[in-house]
Amino acid sequence: MRYSPVLTFPDAAQEAAVWIRELSEQLGCEQRVAYEVLRISLHAVRDRLSVDDNAKVGNDLPLVLRGLYFEAWDPIKSHGHDDLRDLPASLFAALSHIGASDRDVFTKILRLFEDRRRHKTSTKLDLALKLCASSVENSNPASIVPQSEQPSKLR
Repeated sequence: MRYSPVLTFPDAAQEAAVWIRELSEQLGCEQRVAYEVLRISLHAVRDRLSVDDNAKVGNDLPLVLRGLYFEAWDPIKSHGHDDLRDLPASLFAALSHIGASDRDVFTKILRLFEDRRRHKTSTKLDLALKLCASSVENSNPASIVPQSEQPSKLR
């Protein structure tokens, strides 16, 4: 992980607050909801990536958001490989439980990452969010609901 001696903790907290405020504005919601959307999204992606990929993604996040990303993470339980197949459905279901049912939520989160990390290369996090965004854009509403929650005739 990077060490930046010019960035103090208050600076890092302010930087995270800017990210949350911008996401809140993009989603048209309160900042506490934007925080939950970001936390749920980061954790859902994190739990489907390998330890190596998680280290790379975490390294590209601002200090406070890096802490949020790794919050309660157990690397021993990490996948040995990336498995993003169920990510769009499970993430959309998790977000709908907190009232974040905007179908463009993944596109807006991805836009936030692209805007705030202008000089960064694309990471597995970006790829996962693009997968979610394209899955929602190219689907009917029933296909973004997890199979376990779909009526049997839709399976």
